[in-house]
Amino acid sequence: MPVKTCTDLSADGIPIRIYQNSTEPNQRVLIYYHGGGFVLYGLNSHDNVCRRLAAMNNCIVVSVDYRLAPEFTFPVAHDDAFKALQWVVANIQQYGGNPKDLFVAGDSAGGNLSACMAHRCKKEGVSLKGQILIYPWIDGKLTNPSIDRNGEGYILTKEAMFWFQEKYTPRKEDHCNPKVSPCYESSFTGLAPAFILTAQFDPLLDDGFNYYNQLKQAGNQVTYQEYPDLVHGFINLSLVSPQVMTAFDDIAVFMKGV
Repeated sequence: MPVKTCTDLSADGIPIRIYQNSTEPNQRVLIYYHGGGFVLYGLNSHDNVCRRLAAMNNCIVVSVDYRLAPEFTFPVAHDDAFKALQWVVANIQQYGGNPKDLFVAGDSAGGNLSACMAHRCKKEGVSLKGQILIYPWIDGKLTNPSIDRNGEGYILTKEAMFWFQEKYTPRKEDHCNPKVSPCYESSFTGLAPAFILTAQFDPLLDDGFNYYNQLKQAGNQVTYQEYPDLVHGFINLSLVSPQVMTAFDDIAVFMKGV
């Protein structure tokens, strides 16, 4: 999907790509963290996703190319994610963005990063308008029933999930560290409004649904949607699955409403 400008930059050493559709000031800004189990993918793998988000929401999208495992293990990706966010807050005005109208979004591992960034923004006093968590990886225990129920035959397998986890968090004591498993944070109050998207045939289905309940019970504004008949990774399938466009439409509705 075309956008007016697409610029590759360095955010204090972290590669980013800025998608712009307008030169107007004070535009809404969405920081996107790609999925891939903290091991795979980068700016190009999610280029179409970011272009579509920018075009459909008339906002600036900043895609972040955080460092990957196994060369870079926890907490490198999470620290890169926040460092890039800080760069955006400090610099996005020169690209027409409003740092006070800021969203984080991501799929799978990127959904994990987005959820963790929402907690970190709250703790460090960074203004965040919303968080969009697309089939997020939330719980390092990897014991939710959907992992067994959907663990074979639906692209992401149970075996692959444990492999990704071992690569990014090789130390077992880190698996449930709140900084990588946000469901174990000590406080869930006062977080940015959230939209959590899950897929019916995804091992991570329960991660998203359980986190929705945690946020809701703590009094946060949170929207949840499970997409029937879809699998993990669906956000990249908009060219072959018209149903995926419903998810993009729902994201647009959420962003307009907060």
